[in-house]
Amino acid sequence: MANLDISSKLGHEKQEITIAEGKTYEVDCSAETMLKAQDIFKKDDSLDGLFAAIKLLTGEKAEKEIREMKLTVGGLKTVIIAIMAQVNEISYEEMEKRFQNK
Repeated sequence: MANLDISSKLGHEKQEITIAEGKTYEVDCSAETMLKAQDIFKKDDSLDGLFAAIKLLTGEKAEKEIREMKLTVGGLKTVIIAIMAQVNEISYEEMEKRFQNK
């Protein structure tokens, strides 16, 4: 059987979100991290659970800085949609549509 090279189909580029000038964060898009984040969303829909998922996906520094921004509910939703868009490798607009259906 011939070798099937799928290396070009496995994305390795860094995924980031920028939420303000000087506030760009890398998003951990690994399957393991995403599954852990989904567990958090299922078990804990509180604000602390939301920030736990943000910390898991973007790191401690990002979570701390986002928390300190004291965003509105809409602003926090925008951050979550952006993170989830990166993890799912789709556009922000597509992820936003998915959120509206939930």
